[in-house]
Amino acid sequence: MLSSCSALTHAPLVRTSVAYKPIIIVIQLLMLTACGGPVEPAADEPWYGSGSETMSATHPDMKWERVLEAAPWGERAMPRGGLLDGQFYVIAGRAGALTIYGDTWRSPDGVQWEMMSDDPGWEKRAYPEIEFVQGNIILTGGQSLATFYNDVWRSADKGKTWELMNGDAPWDVRAGHHTAVVGDDIYLYGGARNSFGRIFYPELWVSSDQGASWELRSQLPEDMGRAGMQVVEIDGTIYFMGGDHDNPVFVANWEGRRNDVWKSDDEGATWELLGNAPWKPRTGQQCVAADVKVFCIGGHLRGPLEETAQYLAHDLWMWDPKASGESMDGWQLVNNQVWGCPATNESCGKSDFLMVIRDNKIWTLGGDREVASPWPQDNDVWYAEIPN
Repeated sequence: MLSSCSALTHAPLVRTSVAYKPIIIVIQLLMLTACGGPVEPAADEPWYGSGSETMSATHPDMKWERVLEAAPWGERAMPRGGLLDGQFYVIAGRAGALTIYGDTWRSPDGVQWEMMSDDPGWEKRAYPEIEFVQGNIILTGGQSLATFYNDVWRSADKGKTWELMNGDAPWDVRAGHHTAVVGDDIYLYGGARNSFGRIFYPELWVSSDQGASWELRSQLPEDMGRAGMQVVEIDGTIYFMGGDHDNPVFVANWEGRRNDVWKSDDEGATWELLGNAPWKPRTGQQCVAADVKVFCIGGHLRGPLEETAQYLAHDLWMWDPKASGESMDGWQLVNNQVWGCPATNESCGKSDFLMVIRDNKIWTLGGDREVASPWPQDNDVWYAEIPN
């Protein structure tokens, strides 16, 4: 998720009457024209940039290859999806200031794409979450320009058609939440509603029937109520990391950006703070688990003090929690040239992209490169071999 003026291009609106929605959209666009960037950091606060001031990349020669420059699903931030039956899926997302998607696309190789549906029955939206359970696709929550959702939809035919599983789930409307599958259960963490006066949800909900019903598994520690975090599961242990408390959504809350790592060994019932990772506090980063390791890439983070816009990250970090005894010293900076960016801490990279691991490769699809006008996003596809 973005902050400051760049985020105004996609900030959802507070729920209000239909008559006032166009007025609020105009106000937001006027604010975008008038303002010049995120609130400048205080002089006594540290500079956050890509990579590390103290660590060198373990694999600086890691090759990143762009296999497709412009996928037919169009430029978009936060495409959701992943892998089903070995094929890539891209679902929903946002493009520019006012375009919201409600489509589903599939590809066997990241290059050739087939649209599965463009009229799914659910409202077009950005920042939903997608999971794959027993061959079915499950969509939860998200937001349009003016509305937040707490519905759950399922597709049993590879995204061609969708059925409503729950039109009013017991968790409140939200976007920026995170879902993950443990066994065949869907875990739903955090998230927030509203652009102004954001309400964050420090809670974990679990569904054992593909979203038809939900139980509140845990009221999380208050600080875990956030958006833009990432959650992975390795051998029964859940790790929760990063994210933001930006409020309103278009103003960077530097003190609320996180690089902390929490864990739960009891299916999310209780949580322990392990410490702070060496990567800089950020939101919009993407993390996945593979071969008992955690891989994290990119995101929006803080630039140097003299800059007014936040930076995009292009670093790849790896953590083997079991081998390192869950120590934060176990994090390794693998590469600081993701997407062909220079091996420096300057702004280059993206946030809110789709990250998938397949065939021992890290794949990224689409993403958000907004830090200033003209607010670029992309629809490219990249991959790199995971180093030994």
